[in-house]
Amino acid sequence: MSLKRILALASGGAGDPAALAFAAWLAGQHDAVADIVPVYPDSAVDMVTLGLALGATLPRDAVEELAEAERTMQARVETAAQQAAKAADLVFGAGQGAPRMSVLSRGLRPALALSRHSALADLVVIAQAGLQDALIEDLLNQSLLADRAPVLIARGDPDGLAGPAAIAWDGSPQAGRAVRAALPLLAMASAIHVLQCVTGLDQRAADPDIDLLNAYLKLHGVGAGVAMLVEGEDEGAALMAAAEGKQAGLLVAGAWGHSRLRETVFGGATRSFLRGKDGPSLLLAH
Repeated sequence: MSLKRILALASGGAGDPAALAFAAWLAGQHDAVADIVPVYPDSAVDMVTLGLALGATLPRDAVEELAEAERTMQARVETAAQQAAKAADLVFGAGQGAPRMSVLSRGLRPALALSRHSALADLVVIAQAGLQDALIEDLLNQSLLADRAPVLIARGDPDGLAGPAAIAWDGSPQAGRAVRAALPLLAMASAIHVLQCVTGLDQRAADPDIDLLNAYLKLHGVGAGVAMLVEGEDEGAALMAAAEGKQAGLLVAGAWGHSRLRETVFGGATRSFLRGKDGPSLLLAH
């Protein structure tokens, strides 16, 4: 079990170093290719489109100034990626062979580019710090809900992925997809803890039998997880606290198991998982 193509989102912002460091570390561990997807806004195209909509054209100097700003942003992303690749002892630049890291060209709108690239990717990496950017947050939701790609929310140090891992298991299809996507990471973990919040289990909608999960993990040579039951009105907060108590560097969980309307109105585990800036990295799937 291994990851072979990893995508990391880079916007030229504060979250880039963590996203790139995790992507580079994983590429080194799995002899993989890490492709960096630049997702900063295409200001020049947006302004030209706005001008056309208003029946006016922008001065050439203004368009060139916006284009220069985008070239600067692309260079910033490439510089950060070069540094991450060097720190992880990866080859940098497009080409054959792995482990390798490269920056994709910024030729498409971010949402479209991400959809096209994630179709043949094993994992999308987004830094927790990057979620402060509304565009990155939108792309997270797109990855999970529209593209159905597994997403790693990077927190702390990449080496934490080699420590204990936790699985939030409720038997749902979302949790199952998260576990399947996380198998290469679970195989690296020093221990696995299976967490269940008894107040949040729906026995009618899914089968949360931990024995079934452990049997599946054993089939893949991962090893069985140690069960732990937790309680709490805020299911996500209770599960996160339990994972932190086990010093987990990774929490694997299904995302948006309930309808988005219900999650928005009443809250939900996914929102609680994403709210914390510290704690384990998250591997989420819908």
